[in-house]
Amino acid sequence: MTPLREHLLAPLRVPLLATLAAMAVLLLIACANVVALMLGQIDGRATELAVRIALGADRRRLTQQLVAEALLIGLAAAAVGAVIAARGYHLLAGALPLGPLAAHGSLDWRVFFGALVIALAAALAVSWLPARSLRRSDPQRALSTARTAGIGARGGRTESALVVGQVALAVLLTAGAALLVRSVTNLRAINPGVDTARVAVVDVVIEGSVVPEARPRLMADLEAALAPLPGVRSVGATFKLPLRGSGQSWGIALEGRPELPNTTTFVRLVTPGYFATMGIKLIDGRLLGADDRESTERVVVINRALAAKYFPGENPVGRRVATGLGGSERIVGIVENVAEASLTDGPVPTRYMLYAQVMRMMGTEHTLVLRAQDGQDPASLLDQARRQIAAVAPSVAVQGTTTLEAVFARAIGPARQVMSVLGLLTALAIALGAIGVYGVIAHFVRRRQRDMSICIALGLPPSRLVAQVVGRGATLVLVGALLGTTAALVVARLLSAFLYGVSPVDPLSLAAATLLLLVVGVVAALVPARRAGRLDPASMLREG
Repeated sequence: MTPLREHLLAPLRVPLLATLAAMAVLLLIACANVVALMLGQIDGRATELAVRIALGADRRRLTQQLVAEALLIGLAAAAVGAVIAARGYHLLAGALPLGPLAAHGSLDWRVFFGALVIALAAALAVSWLPARSLRRSDPQRALSTARTAGIGARGGRTESALVVGQVALAVLLTAGAALLVRSVTNLRAINPGVDTARVAVVDVVIEGSVVPEARPRLMADLEAALAPLPGVRSVGATFKLPLRGSGQSWGIALEGRPELPNTTTFVRLVTPGYFATMGIKLIDGRLLGADDRESTERVVVINRALAAKYFPGENPVGRRVATGLGGSERIVGIVENVAEASLTDGPVPTRYMLYAQVMRMMGTEHTLVLRAQDGQDPASLLDQARRQIAAVAPSVAVQGTTTLEAVFARAIGPARQVMSVLGLLTALAIALGAIGVYGVIAHFVRRRQRDMSICIALGLPPSRLVAQVVGRGATLVLVGALLGTTAALVVARLLSAFLYGVSPVDPLSLAAATLLLLVVGVVAALVPARRAGRLDPASMLREG
């Protein structure tokens, strides 16, 4: 026995926790980025702040001003974020791994209030380190170094450490995104056994008052009514669509093989047009045809997996199997395996039988599939199909419409949605990391520009100076990347539930993440480095 809440939410817990963890990592990167920029700003205002302190300004008042600035930034960011979230709510709900709950969500202002609290808490946390640096600053030293320049009161070690942390966290996110990309790529490479392109899917429900004996004819009439629609190439119907979980399982026994144990296989009740519409390939024999509807002999088509399991080394076409319906069914054809219940289950023995030959087993929920003509968007057929069904079969209600490609995308599972969200967060993390590297190296160049001018005046080639500055940025990125790779090796196992065909410690993904951040960091450091290489010693020394 399982509580209903647990039944509904248990599959969503791990994807949502992974998404929230990735968002928390991005928030840490953003906070570290702002701290580094604020520390650089304090360095740039060191002389101004020192003069104000020398003239009697209270350090506590200056600290309050710094905190107020941080809170204003937090409020502004919260307001912008709230507008973006409100405007893009449906896009956001569709991107998050919310499963069936996504369609029933709504804006809740309590969530916005919680986000505002988080933004203000982050702003206060961000202001703590710069405020501490301001309280410990030495105004006399700041004034004495204002003319001689050099490193000044601080060596920029804190900003460097923050950049290392940013890069490490960015590598962590990037490695996770790379693992999910590889996993989703592997899932998409699985052959589902059907041609998902250009197939519209219409789920219908037959009124319970329609007796089972009349339902096969009703489905045949619907198939005939939808076939002439503009843009429709073929139409079929089935009791359960593949890739949507387990179908019906019926017992099976082989005629003349009493030694085989009783077992079950999947059974798909279909119409004759189902195979062509779904693109299921025939291997041997023939498919179910319209003539079989009126035949007194029940026929069945089996898949390759059933043939391999029950008829190894022989041709099963023409053999008979018993399903428990009374009598037996003759095998008339073999088709390729189809991903029946889920994409990763592997080949499952399956039989295909006609609606008309198993009337008493028919339920009320069915699925119609329509293959569009070449170049036709299958989604454009859905409204036509809905109107046509309402016109010709008032006792049939359309429960939902989609496309087979969308069904295939959902079959990939939460990894697809987590990958999308994590990919977006990774892009933001890389952008923030690049800004952090640029800001720290730019502050370093600004603090040392007089020293660098002297070096150039004494004969240091500008190209060598550029290489030194870029090397400093690359060193920070490399140290952060190594730390991030180590963290990824530890944390990546948490993503194992989303991975398919790739190890949580996949070296290719980790190497790609490290290389990407290293390239981005070097490019970010190159901009201030080139500025340093273009310094004019004469102008700089005259200013000194």
